Amino acid sequence: MNVTIHGTIMSPWVRRLLAFCEEKGVSYDIVNVVPLGDPDPEFLKISPLGKVPVLEIDGRFLPDSLAGCAFLESEIADPPLFPKDSWDLGWMHWLCDYLATGLFSKVEAPLFIHRFVNPVLLQKESDQAAIDQALALLPRHFHYLESQLDGDKSFLMGDAMTLADVTAGSIFINMRHAGEEVDAGQWPTLAAYVDRIHSRPSFSRIIAREREAVGEVSPMFAD
Repeated sequence: MNVTIHGTIMSPWVRRLLAFCEEKGVSYDIVNVVPLGDPDPEFLKISPLGKVPVLEIDGRFLPDSLAGCAFLESEIADPPLFPKDSWDLGWMHWLCDYLATGLFSKVEAPLFIHRFVNPVLLQKESDQAAIDQALALLPRHFHYLESQLDGDKSFLMGDAMTLADVTAGSIFINMRHAGEEVDAGQWPTLAAYVDRIHSRPSFSRIIAREREAVGEVSPMFAD
């Protein structure tokens, strides 16, 4: 199976697919696509919404990270990253949706854009009001994630890693690029969880690649 992932490694959704491949032991190639401005007409042929990532498998294309992860899960059973129990599977999808529509859309994306993308990569002005609004919402989302780790769970679903953890780990890398770390004084379990996920070999390899790409311009890698 020849696997190619189209997208930018700084996207949390591209990173989710990369980390999923890493956890599954799937080798892959990356074709860099940065979805800024009007999409390339050729890219629209494989991604009708102009979004990344696109998972390419032997000349076929899946233009969505969740769809790509579901395909890989069905093709490669071990290690399992989707629960077998129907309720647990549904709860995993809920957590992924919460992370995407709550933490990512309301907090991470504004911070990443206005603290990193605009000032560092694009040399554009940032919107401080958008940053302040995101920071005001941050505690609510961190409290919820802390509650999901009650009882010293190793992962969001308990003792087994799932796509929910891959999703969380990916989003928290962008948070760190934006200079926002989890305060261990307020959310000790969540802070330890994020450190644990980012220390896994899969995420360690991904973080090393990003360090090589952006270096110390990211607060995540600043001394």
